[in-house]
Amino acid sequence: MKTFLAGSVFFASICCLWGMQFVLESPQRTYQEEETVLLNLTIINDSAQVESYIIEFLQPREKNWMFIGNLHKLEIKDIPEMKNFTNHMPPEPKPHSPQTNKNYKPVVLNPGESYKILIPFFYEYYPVKLPATFNVQLKWLDAVSNPVSFTVLPTKGTKKQDNIIVNGDFSEGEGKIPYGWKILDDRTFWDSSEKFLMYNVDRPTAESEGYWAYSIFHEVSSPSDYVLSVKTKTSGPIIIIFVEGWGMVEGRRRRIERNECFYHQAPDQTWKTQIRNVTFKNPAVKWMRLKLYVYGCPGKVWFSNLSMVPVKK
Repeated sequence: MKTFLAGSVFFASICCLWGMQFVLESPQRTYQEEETVLLNLTIINDSAQVESYIIEFLQPREKNWMFIGNLHKLEIKDIPEMKNFTNHMPPEPKPHSPQTNKNYKPVVLNPGESYKILIPFFYEYYPVKLPATFNVQLKWLDAVSNPVSFTVLPTKGTKKQDNIIVNGDFSEGEGKIPYGWKILDDRTFWDSSEKFLMYNVDRPTAESEGYWAYSIFHEVSSPSDYVLSVKTKTSGPIIIIFVEGWGMVEGRRRRIERNECFYHQAPDQTWKTQIRNVTFKNPAVKWMRLKLYVYGCPGKVWFSNLSMVPVKK
């Protein structure tokens, strides 16, 4: 058995090294700002012997997401802001690799077998203006893939009056996705007619990492004060809205400030409008996003009529 480090190429173009083939695909040519870009990598063993491959995984490994930024590198052409791309976001857990976990096991393939893995392309952690077309190559040792090309379009959602949140009333969207919001789990339901976002949280999730959705990023100035208003109801889970302030750190967007807005509410599934004051104090904050987070108990949570309005001085 031989051990290699995995690499990749695009669509029908195949890189063959030491009995390996790597095929990289973009499932879509065009993405909306609300969508998460996940590139598909297939590793194929076309040799006559068993092969073993070292792949660094993003945590949690159950998602089968590949870490980029160490053994494997993505080159994004014509976008200097993404020269040193990585899809790891500290302080999240470090990538799962032989260096970080003594129980790490490589991917083992018999002749003719293949292995599929996803590469999350978190362009939003870089100061890129949309629309943007990304021409991406994966580099591994001396191997370079053919380019993967795809375009990300800005949200079609709108802001209303002084509300800085796009589509805060959940009235706009298409398919299952409301404009201006990143839905990370298919247990989230957007009701376009009743204009709400609903979570269905199971017990293992509620009692472990919890559950959330993000707004897209919005430009803000700091220091500054805002009034956050939201309409919620719950059948049990505890609600927190994190108002995150982001700035530039070593060439990337990083969270550098956070307001934690707790909502203690009776689990009677009755709508309640709640108002909080939020403040950004760090002058390095240039963007903000909302994290609609729930935890603690299984059940359902509803969000509607979100607004974040600057306090006029």
